[in-house]
Amino acid sequence: MSKITQAVLIVASLFAATSPVLAGGCKLHYKLAPGQKWACNFASKNESNVMGQKNVNQSRMVYEYTVSKGPKQGWVTMTARIKSKGSRGPGEMDLSKLRFTADIHSSGEIRNINYTGTVMPDMGEEADQMSPQMKKMMEDSYKMIPEAYKNGVFWFPEVPEEKLEIGDEFDVQRKMGMGNSGSGMQLETVSKQVFTLEDVSQGLAYFSVKERSVTKTGGSMGGSSETKIAGKGNAIFDLQQGMWLELTEKSRAKVHLGGIPGMSTKDHNMNIILKYEMVKK
Repeated sequence: MSKITQAVLIVASLFAATSPVLAGGCKLHYKLAPGQKWACNFASKNESNVMGQKNVNQSRMVYEYTVSKGPKQGWVTMTARIKSKGSRGPGEMDLSKLRFTADIHSSGEIRNINYTGTVMPDMGEEADQMSPQMKKMMEDSYKMIPEAYKNGVFWFPEVPEEKLEIGDEFDVQRKMGMGNSGSGMQLETVSKQVFTLEDVSQGLAYFSVKERSVTKTGGSMGGSSETKIAGKGNAIFDLQQGMWLELTEKSRAKVHLGGIPGMSTKDHNMNIILKYEMVKK
Protein backbone atom coordinates (compact mmCIF):
# COMPACT_ATOMS: atom_id res chain seq x y z
CA MET A 1 0.00 0.00 0.00
CA SER A 2 1.43 3.38 -1.00
CA LYS A 3 1.99 6.18 1.52
CA ILE A 4 -0.55 8.33 -0.35
CA THR A 5 -3.21 5.61 -0.06
CA GLN A 6 -2.46 5.18 3.63
CA ALA A 7 -2.80 8.91 4.26
CA VAL A 8 -6.15 9.06 2.44
CA LEU A 9 -7.52 6.12 4.48
CA ILE A 10 -6.33 7.63 7.78
CA VAL A 11 -7.97 11.00 7.01
CA ALA A 12 -11.17 9.27 5.91
CA SER A 13 -11.34 7.17 9.07
CA LEU A 14 -10.75 10.20 11.31
CA PHE A 15 -13.44 12.17 9.48
CA ALA A 16 -15.92 9.33 9.85
CA ALA A 17 -15.19 9.08 13.56
CA THR A 18 -15.67 12.78 14.28
CA SER A 19 -18.31 13.96 11.79
CA PRO A 20 -21.78 14.50 13.37
CA VAL A 21 -23.37 14.49 9.92
CA LEU A 22 -22.37 10.89 9.25
CA ALA A 23 -23.78 9.89 12.63
CA GLY A 24 -27.20 10.90 11.33
CA GLY A 25 -28.37 12.47 14.59
CA CYS A 26 -30.13 15.77 15.20
CA LYS A 27 -31.37 18.05 17.96
CA LEU A 28 -34.92 19.35 17.61
CA HIS A 29 -36.14 22.68 18.88
CA TYR A 30 -38.61 25.27 17.66
CA LYS A 31 -37.12 28.55 16.43
CA LEU A 32 -40.18 30.72 16.86
CA ALA A 33 -39.45 34.44 17.23
CA PRO A 34 -41.54 37.61 17.64
CA GLY A 35 -42.64 39.05 14.31
CA GLN A 36 -42.81 35.71 12.49
CA LYS A 37 -45.92 34.72 10.58
CA TRP A 38 -46.76 31.14 9.69
CA ALA A 39 -49.58 29.38 7.85
CA CYS A 40 -50.68 25.78 8.19
CA ASN A 41 -52.59 24.16 5.34
CA PHE A 42 -54.75 21.50 6.98
CA ALA A 43 -56.68 18.87 5.02
CA SER A 44 -58.82 16.03 6.32
CA LYS A 45 -60.82 13.23 4.73
CA ASN A 46 -63.20 10.91 6.60
CA GLU A 47 -64.85 7.88 5.02
CA SER A 48 -67.53 6.08 7.03
CA ASN A 49 -70.24 3.49 6.52
CA VAL A 50 -73.13 3.93 8.96
CA MET A 51 -76.28 1.82 8.67
CA GLY A 52 -75.33 0.81 5.14
CA GLN A 53 -74.80 4.36 3.93
CA LYS A 54 -71.34 5.43 2.80
CA ASN A 55 -70.31 8.98 3.66
CA VAL A 56 -67.24 10.91 2.59
CA ASN A 57 -66.43 14.23 4.27
CA GLN A 58 -63.51 16.39 3.20
CA SER A 59 -62.36 19.74 4.51
CA ARG A 60 -59.51 22.13 3.88
CA MET A 61 -58.56 24.98 6.18
CA VAL A 62 -55.74 27.42 6.74
CA TYR A 63 -54.50 28.22 10.24
CA GLU A 64 -52.70 31.57 10.30
CA TYR A 65 -50.25 32.30 13.12
CA THR A 66 -48.60 35.48 14.37
CA VAL A 67 -45.72 35.18 16.85
CA SER A 68 -45.17 37.78 19.58
CA LYS A 69 -43.05 38.14 22.70
CA GLY A 70 -43.77 35.51 25.32
CA PRO A 71 -44.23 35.76 29.10
CA LYS A 72 -40.56 34.91 29.82
CA GLN A 73 -37.32 33.85 28.19
CA GLY A 74 -37.56 30.80 25.96
CA TRP A 75 -41.28 31.34 25.38
CA VAL A 76 -43.31 33.07 22.69
CA THR A 77 -47.02 33.78 22.36
CA MET A 78 -48.83 32.64 19.22
CA THR A 79 -52.12 34.09 18.03
CA ALA A 80 -54.05 32.01 15.51
CA ARG A 81 -57.11 32.35 13.32
CA ILE A 82 -58.87 29.87 11.04
CA LYS A 83 -59.64 30.50 7.39
CA SER A 84 -61.87 27.96 5.67
CA LYS A 85 -61.13 27.17 2.06
CA GLY A 86 -64.11 27.34 -0.27
CA SER A 87 -67.44 29.13 0.08
CA ARG A 88 -69.55 28.91 3.23
CA GLY A 89 -73.16 27.89 2.80
CA PRO A 90 -76.17 29.38 4.63
CA GLY A 91 -76.29 28.44 8.29
CA GLU A 92 -72.70 27.18 8.41
CA MET A 93 -70.34 28.30 11.13
CA ASP A 94 -67.93 31.17 10.54
CA LEU A 95 -64.73 29.93 12.18
CA SER A 96 -62.89 33.11 11.23
CA LYS A 97 -64.63 34.85 14.15
CA LEU A 98 -62.49 32.87 16.57
CA ARG A 99 -59.05 33.91 17.85
CA PHE A 100 -56.79 31.46 19.66
CA THR A 101 -53.73 32.27 21.76
CA ALA A 102 -51.14 30.07 23.47
CA ASP A 103 -47.69 30.35 25.05
CA ILE A 104 -45.19 28.00 23.38
CA HIS A 105 -41.70 27.04 24.57
CA SER A 106 -38.80 26.25 22.23
CA SER A 107 -39.35 22.60 23.21
CA GLY A 108 -42.93 22.77 21.94
CA GLU A 109 -44.49 22.74 25.41
CA ILE A 110 -47.81 24.58 25.16
CA ARG A 111 -49.50 26.46 28.00
CA ASN A 112 -52.37 28.89 28.52
CA ILE A 113 -54.47 28.04 25.46
CA ASN A 114 -57.36 30.49 25.25
CA TYR A 115 -59.83 31.67 22.66
CA THR A 116 -62.25 34.53 22.07
CA GLY A 117 -65.28 34.80 19.80
CA THR A 118 -68.22 32.53 19.10
CA VAL A 119 -69.47 30.51 16.15
CA MET A 120 -73.09 30.42 17.30
CA PRO A 121 -75.25 31.96 14.56
CA ASP A 122 -78.04 34.43 15.20
CA MET A 123 -81.16 32.30 15.62
CA GLY A 124 -83.51 35.23 14.94
CA GLU A 125 -87.18 34.54 15.59
CA GLU A 126 -86.47 30.86 16.22
CA ALA A 127 -84.81 31.77 19.51
CA ASP A 128 -88.11 33.20 20.84
CA GLN A 129 -89.78 29.83 20.35
CA MET A 130 -87.14 27.85 22.25
CA SER A 131 -87.35 26.86 25.88
CA PRO A 132 -84.60 28.15 28.20
CA GLN A 133 -83.31 24.59 28.50
CA MET A 134 -83.01 24.23 24.71
CA LYS A 135 -81.23 27.60 24.39
CA LYS A 136 -78.76 26.58 27.09
CA MET A 137 -78.13 23.27 25.37
CA MET A 138 -77.45 24.96 22.03
CA GLU A 139 -75.11 27.49 23.61
CA ASP A 140 -73.15 24.72 25.34
CA SER A 141 -72.93 22.76 22.08
CA TYR A 142 -71.51 25.72 20.15
CA LYS A 143 -69.04 26.44 22.96
CA MET A 144 -67.58 22.96 22.49
CA ILE A 145 -66.62 23.74 18.88
CA PRO A 146 -63.79 26.22 19.64
CA GLU A 147 -62.75 23.93 22.52
CA ALA A 148 -62.25 21.17 19.96
CA TYR A 149 -60.48 23.38 17.41
CA LYS A 150 -57.97 24.86 19.86
CA ASN A 151 -56.20 21.50 20.11
CA GLY A 152 -56.13 21.16 16.33
CA VAL A 153 -54.80 24.68 15.82
CA PHE A 154 -51.92 24.15 18.28
CA TRP A 155 -51.06 20.67 17.03
CA PHE A 156 -47.27 21.04 17.36
CA PRO A 157 -45.67 18.04 19.14
CA GLU A 158 -43.42 18.67 22.12
CA VAL A 159 -39.88 17.52 21.26
CA PRO A 160 -37.24 15.93 23.54
CA GLU A 161 -34.33 17.86 25.04
CA GLU A 162 -31.71 15.25 24.17
CA LYS A 163 -30.17 14.67 20.74
CA LEU A 164 -31.78 11.96 18.64
CA GLU A 165 -29.92 9.32 16.65
CA ILE A 166 -31.33 7.31 13.76
CA GLY A 167 -33.80 4.80 15.21
CA ASP A 168 -34.49 6.82 18.38
CA GLU A 169 -38.08 7.61 19.22
CA PHE A 170 -40.04 9.99 21.42
CA ASP A 171 -43.71 10.03 22.32
CA VAL A 172 -46.27 12.78 22.74
CA GLN A 173 -49.25 12.16 25.03
CA ARG A 174 -52.28 14.39 25.20
CA LYS A 175 -55.49 14.40 27.22
CA MET A 176 -58.40 16.61 26.26
CA GLY A 177 -61.77 17.07 27.94
CA MET A 178 -64.78 19.15 26.99
CA GLY A 179 -68.20 19.81 28.43
CA ASN A 180 -69.47 19.30 31.99
CA SER A 181 -72.35 17.72 33.85
CA GLY A 182 -74.55 20.73 33.12
CA SER A 183 -74.10 20.60 29.34
CA GLY A 184 -75.70 18.28 26.81
CA MET A 185 -72.50 16.33 26.16
CA GLN A 186 -69.15 15.55 27.72
CA LEU A 187 -66.13 14.36 25.76
CA GLU A 188 -62.73 13.04 26.76
CA THR A 189 -59.86 12.06 24.47
CA VAL A 190 -56.58 10.39 25.39
CA SER A 191 -53.99 10.04 22.61
CA LYS A 192 -50.39 8.97 22.15
CA GLN A 193 -48.10 9.63 19.18
CA VAL A 194 -44.74 7.91 18.76
CA PHE A 195 -42.17 9.58 16.48
CA THR A 196 -39.22 7.50 15.23
CA LEU A 197 -36.27 9.22 13.53
CA GLU A 198 -35.68 7.47 10.20
CA ASP A 199 -33.21 9.76 8.42
CA VAL A 200 -31.49 13.14 8.47
CA SER A 201 -30.61 14.66 5.11
CA GLN A 202 -29.88 18.18 3.82
CA GLY A 203 -31.12 19.85 6.99
CA LEU A 204 -34.34 17.83 7.21
CA ALA A 205 -35.24 15.19 9.80
CA TYR A 206 -37.60 12.45 8.62
CA PHE A 207 -39.85 10.58 11.06
CA SER A 208 -42.30 7.72 10.94
CA VAL A 209 -45.31 8.24 13.21
CA LYS A 210 -47.70 5.91 15.01
CA GLU A 211 -50.77 7.10 16.89
CA ARG A 212 -53.47 5.61 19.07
CA SER A 213 -56.35 7.41 20.74
CA VAL A 214 -59.59 6.74 22.59
CA THR A 215 -62.48 9.22 22.70
CA LYS A 216 -65.47 8.73 24.98
CA THR A 217 -68.65 10.82 24.97
CA GLY A 218 -71.74 10.91 27.14
CA GLY A 219 -74.42 13.35 28.13
CA SER A 220 -77.59 14.23 29.93
CA MET A 221 -79.69 13.26 26.87
CA GLY A 222 -78.66 9.63 27.24
CA GLY A 223 -76.48 7.57 24.99
CA SER A 224 -72.74 7.35 24.73
CA SER A 225 -70.00 6.55 22.26
CA GLU A 226 -66.46 5.27 22.24
CA THR A 227 -64.09 5.84 19.33
CA LYS A 228 -60.78 4.00 19.06
CA ILE A 229 -58.27 5.19 16.47
CA ALA A 230 -55.03 3.59 15.33
CA GLY A 231 -52.91 5.10 12.58
CA LYS A 232 -49.53 5.51 10.95
CA GLY A 233 -47.88 8.34 9.10
CA ASN A 234 -44.75 10.35 8.54
CA ALA A 235 -43.41 13.79 9.40
CA ILE A 236 -40.62 16.13 8.28
CA PHE A 237 -38.88 18.64 10.57
CA ASP A 238 -36.85 21.51 9.08
CA LEU A 239 -33.81 21.83 11.36
CA GLN A 240 -32.82 25.26 10.02
CA GLN A 241 -36.26 26.85 10.35
CA GLY A 242 -37.03 24.99 13.56
CA MET A 243 -40.50 23.87 12.48
CA TRP A 244 -42.36 20.88 11.12
CA LEU A 245 -42.84 21.11 7.37
CA GLU A 246 -45.34 18.29 7.11
CA LEU A 247 -47.24 15.73 9.16
CA THR A 248 -49.46 13.14 7.48
CA GLU A 249 -51.44 10.37 9.19
CA LYS A 250 -53.71 7.64 7.87
CA SER A 251 -55.90 6.05 10.52
CA ARG A 252 -58.69 3.58 11.00
CA ALA A 253 -61.36 4.28 13.60
CA LYS A 254 -63.88 2.00 15.24
CA VAL A 255 -66.94 3.78 16.65
CA HIS A 256 -69.26 2.14 19.16
CA LEU A 257 -72.60 3.85 19.81
CA GLY A 258 -74.65 2.95 22.85
CA GLY A 259 -78.14 3.95 23.91
CA ILE A 260 -78.68 6.53 21.14
CA PRO A 261 -82.26 6.37 19.82
CA GLY A 262 -82.48 5.22 16.21
CA MET A 263 -78.81 4.23 16.01
CA SER A 264 -77.49 0.68 15.81
CA THR A 265 -75.21 -0.52 18.61
CA LYS A 266 -73.08 -2.29 16.01
CA ASP A 267 -69.53 -0.95 15.66
CA HIS A 268 -68.96 1.44 12.74
CA ASN A 269 -65.66 1.84 10.93
CA MET A 270 -64.09 5.02 9.60
CA ASN A 271 -60.99 5.74 7.53
CA ILE A 272 -59.32 9.06 8.33
CA ILE A 273 -56.55 10.97 6.55
CA LEU A 274 -55.05 14.11 8.12
CA LYS A 275 -52.35 16.32 6.65
CA TYR A 276 -50.64 19.42 8.08
CA GLU A 277 -48.28 21.55 5.97
CA MET A 278 -46.48 24.53 7.52
CA VAL A 279 -45.26 27.52 5.48
CA LYS A 280 -43.38 30.57 6.75
CA LYS A 281 -44.92 33.75 5.36
